[in-house]
Amino acid sequence: MKSRLLFLALGASALAADPNPKADDIAGNEAVKKIMETRPGRGVMRDDTPPTPPQEALKKFKTRSDVAIDLMASEPVVEQPLYVSWDSKGRMWVTQYRQYQFPAGLKIISYDQHLRAKFDKVPLPPPRGEKGADKITVFEDTDGDGFFDKHEDVITGLNIASAALHGMGRIWVLNPPYLLSYPDADFDAKPDGDPEVELSGFGLEDTHSVATNLQWGMDGWLYGANGSTTTGNVSSANTKNVKWEGQCIWRYHPRKKTFEIYAEGGGNTFSLDIDSKGRIFSGTNGATRGMHYEQGSYGIKGWGKHGPLTNPYAFGWFEHMKHEGDNKRFPQAFTVYEGGLLGSAYEGKIIAPNALHNLVYVSERIADGSTFRTKDEEQLITTTDRWFRPVWAGVGPDGGFYMADWYDTRLSHVSPVDDWHKTSGRIYRVRPASGAPKLKPFDLSKASGEELLGYLSHTNEWFRKQAIHEIAWRNMTELVPKLKAMPLTLETLWALDALNAVEAVPINHSDPYIRRWAWKMAGEGQALPTFREEKNLEVCAQILASAKKLPSAGALFLLRAGDIEDESGHLPLLAWWALESKAEKERETVFKYFKADPAFLQTKLFREHLAEKLAKRYAIAGGEENLNSCADLFALTNDEALRGKFIAGIASAFEGAEMPKLPDSLTKALNDYMAKQSGGDLTLALRSGNADALKNALKLLSDTKASNTARIAIAKTLAELGKQEAVMPMVGILKATNPPSLKRGMLQAAAKFDDKRIPEALLLGWEGQIAGDKALREDALRVMAGRKEWAQILVSFVNDWKVPVKHFTIDIVRQLSLHKDADIDAAIDKHWRGLLVTGPTPEKKKEAERIKAVLKTGLGDADKGKLQFMARCFICHKLFNEGGTIGPDLTGYDRANVDFWLDNMFTPSLEIREGFGAYIVKTKGGQILTGLIDAQDGIGIVIKDMANNKTPVKQADIEKMEASPISLMPEGLTTGMSDADLKDFFAYLMKK
Repeated sequence: MKSRLLFLALGASALAADPNPKADDIAGNEAVKKIMETRPGRGVMRDDTPPTPPQEALKKFKTRSDVAIDLMASEPVVEQPLYVSWDSKGRMWVTQYRQYQFPAGLKIISYDQHLRAKFDKVPLPPPRGEKGADKITVFEDTDGDGFFDKHEDVITGLNIASAALHGMGRIWVLNPPYLLSYPDADFDAKPDGDPEVELSGFGLEDTHSVATNLQWGMDGWLYGANGSTTTGNVSSANTKNVKWEGQCIWRYHPRKKTFEIYAEGGGNTFSLDIDSKGRIFSGTNGATRGMHYEQGSYGIKGWGKHGPLTNPYAFGWFEHMKHEGDNKRFPQAFTVYEGGLLGSAYEGKIIAPNALHNLVYVSERIADGSTFRTKDEEQLITTTDRWFRPVWAGVGPDGGFYMADWYDTRLSHVSPVDDWHKTSGRIYRVRPASGAPKLKPFDLSKASGEELLGYLSHTNEWFRKQAIHEIAWRNMTELVPKLKAMPLTLETLWALDALNAVEAVPINHSDPYIRRWAWKMAGEGQALPTFREEKNLEVCAQILASAKKLPSAGALFLLRAGDIEDESGHLPLLAWWALESKAEKERETVFKYFKADPAFLQTKLFREHLAEKLAKRYAIAGGEENLNSCADLFALTNDEALRGKFIAGIASAFEGAEMPKLPDSLTKALNDYMAKQSGGDLTLALRSGNADALKNALKLLSDTKASNTARIAIAKTLAELGKQEAVMPMVGILKATNPPSLKRGMLQAAAKFDDKRIPEALLLGWEGQIAGDKALREDALRVMAGRKEWAQILVSFVNDWKVPVKHFTIDIVRQLSLHKDADIDAAIDKHWRGLLVTGPTPEKKKEAERIKAVLKTGLGDADKGKLQFMARCFICHKLFNEGGTIGPDLTGYDRANVDFWLDNMFTPSLEIREGFGAYIVKTKGGQILTGLIDAQDGIGIVIKDMANNKTPVKQADIEKMEASPISLMPEGLTTGMSDADLKDFFAYLMKK
C-alpha cells in the first residue's frame, strides 16, 4: 500500500480517549439521571479487551480461498462509520455517526421500558441547530490504482446523521428528524449552500434504529429504511403526517415531493438493498437472512415493543424468508452481490455480515412461491477479533464487496451509558485473491449518451443503475429513439420509463421481470393494461401490489392474479390487502364488481382467503354503513358454504363482546342462516342476542355427552360476554371428575369472572381434582395469581399447608408479586424467599463455579441429557428442531461455551433476547396477565403465557400494559440435578 495511505496503518496510538458525555450533560431531570446511573445494560457491553491496530486486525481475517480482503480506510480518518455510498464519479461517501448515541443539544426528559427516549425539544435542522460531531467524508481514487489516495470532510457539524447519497445535483443527507438536500450543481462534492428540508418527522427515540440507508430506486423514488424502535410522523411539501410505529421501508419522490410507506415490518430494518431486478430486501436482527418486501405489504414485528401495523385490518403478515443453515443472530447488514467481479460463485447471492459473531455469511436465494428462502454456503469471512462489528454492506463501482466496520467491543444499544469507542472504525473491501481491481477515473455525470447506453450492459449492477439515474437526472430525451431501437431489457425499460417514453407497458413480454416491472409502472400511474392470465408468481405478486394502488374500477379484476397456488402464502395476503384498501373508500364499486362477476365469488381465492376477512373487516369497522355491507355480502349468494364464511368473519369480529344492534337486513340474514342450520352457530347466536341462545348455551355447557371442544368454546363465549349465569356450571366442571383438558379450557374462560366461587372450588378440591395433573395444576395457580382477591385466598391456603409450596413455579410467584399486597408479599417472603432475586449473587456465582468444575472432568451421555432437556427446557425452547417457541431457538447460539449456558441459566434477565421479552397486562376487569405478545391488530392483543395458553384481550379492555424487566425464563434450572445429570444435560446442550 502506498505511503500516502499511511493514515490507514495507524496503531493503537490513534485510539485516543473517548469524548463520551456524562449523565449530567444529557439528563433532563433527576429521574432520568438516576436511570442513566443505575440501569444495568443488556447484551454485548463494552469491556477491557484492547482494540487491534488496523493492519494487525487485517491479519486476523480468515477468508474463502478465492478472495482476499483490503483495508480501504480506518481511524483517525474514519470513526464510527455507519453508511457508505458512491456517486457518479465513483467517489465513496462515508457517513460517520460520531455523535451517537445522544443528539447534541437535547435533554432526555423520560425513558420508556425499552429505553426509548423522549427529548425536551425537536432539534432544528442543520446548520441552524446544535452542532453535532457527525460528518460526511468523501474518498477518491484519483489515479485508478484501486485504492483511495484522497479524502475530504465535505459536511460537518451534523447531529445524528445516518446516511448520505449524491444525485440530481444534490447531496441527500438523512439527519433525523430530517431528510436534507444540499445543492451541489458543480459536482465538487461540496455543498453550494444551506440545505433544503425535504422531509421532517423521523423519530429519534432510539438512535440505534433511526431512518437510514438511502438508495435510489429504479422508479425515480428515493428509498430508505426505518428501524424497529423509532416512530414516524413524516411530512413533505405535498404529503402531510404519514404516521407509523417501528420498522418499515419508505420512499420519497424528489420531484413530486410526496412521501409514503412502501412496506412495513421485519426485524430491525437498519439495512436496505434493491437488487438488479428492482426487488427490495433488508437484513434482520433475528436468525434468518432477512425480509423480502412486496410493495404495500405488511410484515411480522415484535408487536409489544414495536407497536401495531398502520393497517388494523391487515389480518396477517409476511414472515422473514425461511432459512436453512447457521441461525446465529443477527445478520443485520445485507446485500445481494451482483458486482461481476467475484465470479459466478457469488453472483446473485446474499452476503450478510453478522456483527454479533464477527463473521460474514454467503447465502443462496431459492424461489419459495412468490418469495424466497435462503440456504447458507461456506462463510465468506471469520475473525477472532471480537471488535469487528460490520454494520453496513454493499458493492462498489469496482465490483468489490465493501463493509463499514463500527469497530467496538460493545454492540448492545440497551444501556443509557455512552461509553462507545468513538475513535475507531474501518472500511474493508473483499475482492478476488488474484489481485485488487483497478478502475480508471470516470465521471458518468459528463458521459455522453452513447457511453451511458453502453453501460446498460455492464457486468456490475452499479454501473447499469447509475447510468440510468444519470439519463433520468439529465433528462436525456434525445436517447429515446436509440433506446427504443435496442432490444428491450429491464435496463432499457427503466431508462425509457425515467424519460416518460413508454408508450405501452409490455405486460406480454417473454421476460417475467420485464412483465413484473410493467405492472409496477401501471401501479405508479401508467396506462392500465388488460389483465391476462399470468403464471409467474413474482409477476402475480406485483400485479396484486399494483392493484392496491390503483382505483377499484380497473384494479378489482386484477385480484384474479392471486387465484394461483403459492406455497409461501403471500399471494392471498396481497390480494386481501388490495381488496381491503377499497372496501370502504370504494365500497360501491366493490359490490358492483361482485355482482357483475359472480364467478369470482366461486374462486378458491375468494372462498378460502377473502370472504371471511371482508365480512370481518366491515364488522370491526362498525357503523350502519359497514354493517349494512355485511348484510349485502349475504345478498350476493345463496351458497350456504360461502355464507358460512361471511358469518365466521362477522363472529370473529365480535369475539369477546356482544354484538351491537344490527341493521334489520343483517339481523334477518343472520337469523335466516341460523334457522337453516337447525339453530345455527350457538356462539354467534349468543353474540347476536338471540332469545334462546343463553338457555341453550348453559344447557350445552352442563351436557356431559357434548364434546369437550364444544363445551370449552361455549364457555369462552359466555365468559367473553360476561354472562354470570355461566359461573356455576363452570364451577361444577372444575369440582367434578373430568378430563384435565376440559378443566384447563374451563379455567381460561372462568378467569374472566371476578367471582370468589372459582378459586374456592379449585382450592377446596385441590388434592383430589386439581393437583394430580401438573399442567392443570399450574394453569390453576396462574389463574388464581392473576386476581388480587383470588391471590389472597390462594396464599392463605399455602400458609395453612393446604397447597404445597413446591407446586409454584417462579413465573407464578412473580405474578403474585405484581399485586403489591402486604399479605401476599409476606407469603412470598416466607415460602419463596430469594426466588425472585434476578441479578448475580454470591450463591449463584458459587453454584456456577461448582458446575464448571464438574464439567471439566468430562461430559456424559447426550441421549440421557436429552431427557433432562425435555423435562426442563422443552416447553419453552427449541433445540435441534425440537421444542417450544416461548423462548429463543437455542441451536444457533454459542453452545460450546459453558459460560454462555451458565450466565443465561443463573441470570437470564441480564440479556433478554428481542422478541422474547415478557409483558404485564392489567385488564379493566381486574386480571393481571403475563407473557409474550403473540399477536397484535386493530382489535387488541393475544398474550401467551409459559404454558403456551393464548389469551386474547381487546384494546378497550386493557387498563395498562408494560414490558417486564424480568425474563420469562426461570432461574435455578439445575436445581436437584446430580453431577451425573449435569454431565448428561450439558453433553446434550453442547452436542455438535
